[in-house]
Amino acid sequence: MILAGCDEAGKGDYFGYLVVACVCGEEEELKRLGLRDPKGLSIRRLLTLEKEVRKLPHVVVRISPLRYNRLHRATGGRYNLNEILGWMHAQAVKRLEEECSPRRIVIDRFASPEVVLSHLEGELGRKVVFEERAERHPAVAAAALLARAEFIHKQEALSRKAGLQLPRGSTHVRAAARELIRRHGREALARYAKLHFRITSQL
Repeated sequence: MILAGCDEAGKGDYFGYLVVACVCGEEEELKRLGLRDPKGLSIRRLLTLEKEVRKLPHVVVRISPLRYNRLHRATGGRYNLNEILGWMHAQAVKRLEEECSPRRIVIDRFASPEVVLSHLEGELGRKVVFEERAERHPAVAAAALLARAEFIHKQEALSRKAGLQLPRGSTHVRAAARELIRRHGREALARYAKLHFRITSQL
C-alpha cells in the first residue's frame, strides 16, 4: 500500500525559511528505512539519511523569511503562521498526488485541519488524516527528516549571504540579530528572520 506523510520545519526558528515536505512510498519500503523524529539525530546523520529519503517520491515547499514577513499579519499581510503552513501543506499534498497518488496522507497536526482542508477539494481532501506526534508513522518521519534537512541547507545559504552564522532555534539568537543589524541595517532583518517573534520588539 502506498502511503504518504507530511511535516514542517522552521516554524520555531527565528532565522530561516519555513519548509513543508511530503514523502510517499510503499509501506514496507518506508519501514525498512528505520526513520524516527529528526530532532534526536546529529546533523551528519540527518544529512546522510536525507540522501536515502530523496530517492523516494517527495515534494518540498519553501517560503523565504522575506516572503513570510510579507504574508504574516505582524507585517500587515493577510495570514498568520498556521494559515501559511496550511496553504503550504495543501500545495505539497496536491503536488505529491501527481507524483505517486498515495492511498492515505498523514499530516503531523499543527492546527485545525481546516487550515489545510480549505485548500483541498473532493477525494484528495478525504485522503488526508491529521494526527498528533505523527512521526511514529514512517512516512511522516521521512517527511520530518527531509523538511529539517532542507531547512538546514537554506539556513547555511542565508548565513553565507549574511556573512555570519545564523543560529537555529529562538533562544540564543539575539547576539546574531544585533550583529546582523550592525552590519546590514535594521531593514535587513526581514530578509533573514521571522519578524513576528517577540525577539524583534525586544531588539
